[in-house]
Amino acid sequence: MLTTIAAGRVFDYSHCIGMYSTSGIGFLVPMDFALGSNETLYVLNRGVDEITLRISKCTLKHEFIADIGRFGMGDGQFVWPMGIALDSDENIYVTDENTNKVTVMDKDGQFLAKWGDAGSAEGQMRGPSGIAVDGANDLYIVDSQNNRVQKFSKDGQRLATWGSEGSGPGQFNKPWGLCLDAEGNVYVADWKNDRVQKFSGDGHFLAEFGVTSDGVGGLSRPTDVAVDSDGDVYVADWGNHQVQIYEPDGKFIATLVGDAQTPSPWVQDYIDANPDVAKARRRTNMEVEWRFNRPIAVNLDADDRLYVAESVRHRIQVYSKERDYAEAAINL
Repeated sequence: MLTTIAAGRVFDYSHCIGMYSTSGIGFLVPMDFALGSNETLYVLNRGVDEITLRISKCTLKHEFIADIGRFGMGDGQFVWPMGIALDSDENIYVTDENTNKVTVMDKDGQFLAKWGDAGSAEGQMRGPSGIAVDGANDLYIVDSQNNRVQKFSKDGQRLATWGSEGSGPGQFNKPWGLCLDAEGNVYVADWKNDRVQKFSGDGHFLAEFGVTSDGVGGLSRPTDVAVDSDGDVYVADWGNHQVQIYEPDGKFIATLVGDAQTPSPWVQDYIDANPDVAKARRRTNMEVEWRFNRPIAVNLDADDRLYVAESVRHRIQVYSKERDYAEAAINL
């Protein structure tokens, strides 16, 4: 297994969740995901047609629970979903880039509400994408086509708006994903500016990091961001097929390239049931399949395990983190 060691930290591949599937077990073009209670996972699949668009609800132990939602303009339906988040009651919030609305459902997929108006005035949205929920159940939403972030109450009342088009501090160029840290600061993946920006909870610019590059620490079209309990920042570097890791001050730590050498149990069951597939895999250099391909969303659980969703490989790779690592002393 590939182990990444940097700055006193060790990042180890743990396991994989998911496989290609049009329904039931597995995912199809996952765009975002959320971690719920009791090791529950909600994966937002855009799919490839009107039938395969859905939310896959399963457990981290690879147990399928239900498919939630479907294509359409009606209640509990989506056209071009982009982001998913959960509130403290595990109600589900989904942004839809096409309808410019947020759909709200309970954890079992029962429709509760939808709200949002298309436009550029404060409180309106054009192409909403990333979404995050704070401790008060207020929502932060990336209003991507308007190049800004908006804060709403859970019933859709606008509370704050910040950002404008551009490349300067506090400006955006088609921002995508966002997250909150333990102090309530907001991190935004500024997609077309190839950077991450950090703001206070009320929208005051604090910092930015990342440069356009396919080299060490560089970014190419970042899509999502997550922050662990140490303040380390993880960025889904979509264009470079990597995850970049930074310290809280933006100093580069390490790059993860993907290492899914062991498939998920769902994939393994399929391989075991199809001998020809197993033979073909033994004849093939599988290293390419181990690596990330379009990592699109990142998230962390309470134990700071990192989850990375890949839109092309239809799976989530999981990594653990070890702190305070030191090389063993060698006496010669």
